[in-house]
Amino acid sequence: MDANMIRFGIGLGGVLLMVVSFLMHSYKKITVNYTVIWVLLGIVLFLIGVVPVFSEWTRYLATGTGLAFSCVGAIFLFEEFRTSAMISQLILKEREMAMHVALLNQENEAILKELDRLSRMVGEDHEDKEEHDEEK
Repeated sequence: MDANMIRFGIGLGGVLLMVVSFLMHSYKKITVNYTVIWVLLGIVLFLIGVVPVFSEWTRYLATGTGLAFSCVGAIFLFEEFRTSAMISQLILKEREMAMHVALLNQENEAILKELDRLSRMVGEDHEDKEEHDEEK
């Protein structure tokens, strides 16, 4: 695996990371913050792969070392991206649950107001009945 293949792989990995980040965000699988972070990392990887000054170190890697480096880097990126997606899903579910709790609290307040109004009506009817009974 020569230096140009390593550079090409790093650049391709950066582009792939940016595209997958945008797709995951468009499908609501990852939040905006994580999308920005992964796109920035994709840009950095793309620049490392494309600009020879940034990827000069790849000439010093042996063939096996370059392959091992690429595999470990790909596995690391995949797992971290997967972790970001899981955290994003939890954040989105938490927001949804908070909205449900707010709606339930609002409904609970409306029910309590209605119950208070009805109890006052029943209390007034009970007082009127007692006054009517005392008059007889």
